[in-house]
Amino acid sequence: MNTKRTKSGIAGGIFLIGLGVLIFTGSWWPGLMFVIGLALAADRAFRGNYVQALTAFAVCSAVAVVSTTDLPWNIFGPFILISLGAVVLVQGVLSKQE
Repeated sequence: MNTKRTKSGIAGGIFLIGLGVLIFTGSWWPGLMFVIGLALAADRAFRGNYVQALTAFAVCSAVAVVSTTDLPWNIFGPFILISLGAVVLVQGVLSKQE
């Protein structure tokens, strides 16, 4: 059996099921971010990358939850993006040094 094809089909299946639920309920936003996060997390988890799975779901869920609040995005948005970018850069530099 081709395990690579099976594992990639899991994320697609979860995405399609989630999309069907969104069409049925009509809750497109922030539901779409949850569906994307769940599909990405399932893909990463079935490949054995549990930390990446949790991170993908947490980021997509956080975007969905925070976007429904009345935060001033012109202040918090750039700060969040700059912080995430700095974390990615530091992780990239540290992983190259090992």
